Amino acid sequence: MDELDLKFRDISSCEAAEDLVVTHEESTETAIPEYCPDLARIVDTAGQIRIRDKSVNDGKLTVSGSIRVSVLYTSEESAGLRTLSLTLPFSCKVDDKRGCQMIAVDSRLLLLEVKMLGSRKLYARALPEFRVRGWRKVSHRICVGAGECEGLQVRRRQITLPLMTDVWERECSFAQEIPPENGQSESCDLLLDRTFLRINSCQQFGNKLVVKGDAILSLLCRSDTLECRQMTLPFSQIIDGEELPDGAEFCCTAQIMEHEIHPVRTEAGNGFGVTVRMMLFFQTYTQFPADFVTDLYSTRCEMQTCQEEAVITVARQPEELRRDVTQRLEGAGAFVYLTDADCTQAELGTAEGDRPALHTTVHMKILYLDESGTPVIAERSAEVSAELGQIPTSYRVSVEPETMQRMGSGYEVRIPVSFRLHQESTENMTAVTSAQLLGEIDRSATPSLILRRMGEGETLWDLAKQCRTEEQAILAANGLEQESDISDQMLLIPKIR
Repeated sequence: MDELDLKFRDISSCEAAEDLVVTHEESTETAIPEYCPDLARIVDTAGQIRIRDKSVNDGKLTVSGSIRVSVLYTSEESAGLRTLSLTLPFSCKVDDKRGCQMIAVDSRLLLLEVKMLGSRKLYARALPEFRVRGWRKVSHRICVGAGECEGLQVRRRQITLPLMTDVWERECSFAQEIPPENGQSESCDLLLDRTFLRINSCQQFGNKLVVKGDAILSLLCRSDTLECRQMTLPFSQIIDGEELPDGAEFCCTAQIMEHEIHPVRTEAGNGFGVTVRMMLFFQTYTQFPADFVTDLYSTRCEMQTCQEEAVITVARQPEELRRDVTQRLEGAGAFVYLTDADCTQAELGTAEGDRPALHTTVHMKILYLDESGTPVIAERSAEVSAELGQIPTSYRVSVEPETMQRMGSGYEVRIPVSFRLHQESTENMTAVTSAQLLGEIDRSATPSLILRRMGEGETLWDLAKQCRTEEQAILAANGLEQESDISDQMLLIPKIR
């Protein structure tokens, strides 16, 4: 008994694991710095989560970083709105048995509470939620060919598989200066900022990726009066050091790890300097041509063949849908600023006509000055939905930078909401795993003439394999050109000599 020499090839890809959702509470009591005036009233609080490290070792997930809390307040010692910042470091560990080689963490604040403990002391409590996405690297070994064997018949299947072949990340940073507006010369204090990163393009040049994007800043400033500034800072990064496959597509997203905005005073006036440290997260998508052996037999030798079914996860680049939430704020005077906006985790439901749709609720806090010039916070919520062509395997939802427009006696606030849809499916591939030659066929008992019809569900390959002949020989003996020409007729099965 001899083993037939088979040739194999590995199909490697990344498949997504189920999301792991973790909540973690942090609280602290802190005295306010000496240079800050006494607190009279807390107007609003805003928090930004910055993840600095994430890892999985021995089935333990560790996520660490800090929550930067900004407190807007008024003081009887000085006029106008003031701000102070405090930091809540966090480090949480939980079990993670998913076996992921790569993870990414999305975060949001479920709760942020800041209370006054007198005029010089604060109590802060935060409850962040971490949604940990993970990917496992998997490999399937498939037969793509066989060695020399007299009378060997090989059945092949050709298919192109859209695969996510790699998931990886790179840390990088950039720094820019924001010039003064209209030659502004007076000192301008930064009270609050909301910073977003947006990736516009990711292009391959050899073994380098050129990533271009924007940092969108929404700044709350105070000089003689309150004012808000919105600006876009373009950035680009060249990512190298990787063996990138030709013809692949790359999906890139960015996450802020740390950022700093500080005043810059020049001869032209007063502006700001911006430094951002970020993590770029890449997913590589490749069209993998697979030409594999699903079955084989010999017209001369008895053969024992083993087959196995491989279930391969196929994936395409995510699709993005954008929907807008609008809110109108009447009687807001001449100043409006969005201090915070976030959305709940999207839920799958239906829209009109029972079409599938994703639903989320956007919560926002809007700062404005009332008729007496007192800073006031208006809290609003709005529902938003996105109809779907098909139900995605997984999805993420997030808010994007807002726009505000003066409308008569009030303001209209528009917040874009991004629904990011991930679609995966499986492809079943039955392939030969081994084949053994058992010796020559004994043809003494084989009839010299065989006539038969094809059974229900039987293919021409099945018929030829059973009768130890060739598909083309059957077609030629019956004056047929292809398998589709066969009807419910009696077929002459030629004997291979």
